[in-house]
Amino acid sequence: MNNFKVIQFLVSRFCSALGDQFLLFAVPLIIYKSTQNVSLVGLAFFIEWTPRVLSLPIAGSFSDRLGGKKVYLLADFVRMTVCLLGFLLIKLFPTNIFVIVSLVMSICAFFYAQAFIAMESTVPKLVSKADLPKAQSILQGIDQTSSIFGPALAAMLALYLKNQDFLLIAAGLFCLGFLGVTLLGSALNVQIAKSSKKQIWRDIVQGAKVLLDYPNLLTLTALSILVNLIIGIALATGAPLITGTFNKPDSYFGVLNTTAGLLGVVSFFLVPKLTKHFSVFSLGITAYLAVLCGGMLMGFANNFYLFVLGYALASGSTGLFNVYIRTERVQWIPSQHLGKTVGLIVLLNQLSLPAAGILVAVGSGRVGTKSLFILSSLVAAVYIAWIYKPLKTQSKTNT
Repeated sequence: MNNFKVIQFLVSRFCSALGDQFLLFAVPLIIYKSTQNVSLVGLAFFIEWTPRVLSLPIAGSFSDRLGGKKVYLLADFVRMTVCLLGFLLIKLFPTNIFVIVSLVMSICAFFYAQAFIAMESTVPKLVSKADLPKAQSILQGIDQTSSIFGPALAAMLALYLKNQDFLLIAAGLFCLGFLGVTLLGSALNVQIAKSSKKQIWRDIVQGAKVLLDYPNLLTLTALSILVNLIIGIALATGAPLITGTFNKPDSYFGVLNTTAGLLGVVSFFLVPKLTKHFSVFSLGITAYLAVLCGGMLMGFANNFYLFVLGYALASGSTGLFNVYIRTERVQWIPSQHLGKTVGLIVLLNQLSLPAAGILVAVGSGRVGTKSLFILSSLVAAVYIAWIYKPLKTQSKTNT
């Protein structure tokens, strides 16, 4: 594939990523504005993330069987169609917004995972080994840029548009992604590898065996789950807290997400410098504690700005924490089982996000929305106090 085709492919993927960011902005606002119910926002978050997470184990096989191009076209076409139908159905049946939007997000979330994994597995086949680091850096840039530009643009448009109009805009962005891949012609045609359902199941079982053989991996996974739980609660409750509890305009929700995206980029650049002066273990534990402090601050926040500070502290520290987790666990996993074990760990980590949705759906009405931040942060604090000494003793990154 020549450079122009590569750029065309990456631009089409950026359009799709931007469409996904628009949905992440609009959906919680649509549901909360129409229901005024925090529990339903949490339930919608669960409905969104469950298919996104559970589809991960089959996404690689799906891409191998159909080929990246077919997966891209199918994913963008389905998401475009579903968003368009969702927009029209809301116009026709405004009393059924929760059901309509939840269905839209569950379908879009499933195909988001398919397109994401297809991109990860296709790019190495399209560029030379020498150009692969540059291509991967560009892909990282697409994710980071869309996470900043998407919410910022959505926040500006929210001043002039209704929330459900974002479904129409997302449909247009997915359409651009679809057309971009279509115009590539045969450039994305790569040889399709064959994989069996039995092989997928064997890989999952082998990954589970490695986890059980190395208890330290289970500890690291538990730490990641607790961090993701705090972040998940923040994602699920951001819209109702900002527009309801703090009584801010919808555009302020975009400001929150843009701030988180900017901090993610800042931490991305700080990591190489910090690791020159401190051990990866020390940085990881510090980042973990920063996430807990951010969670506590969100729980006790009595105004918008304190909540943003807590959100920024928690989300901005996850990048540094993930560097520690990835660096530590790769030294424990046998190299021949690295891919299948990491795949299972990622699945377990991501399951904490729909779990956060269930916690919000069930717990917000019983203990209060902000109390969920305090409780989850306290649980995470107790766990790190319990396992810190053996974790430090056994760490391979504490040098």
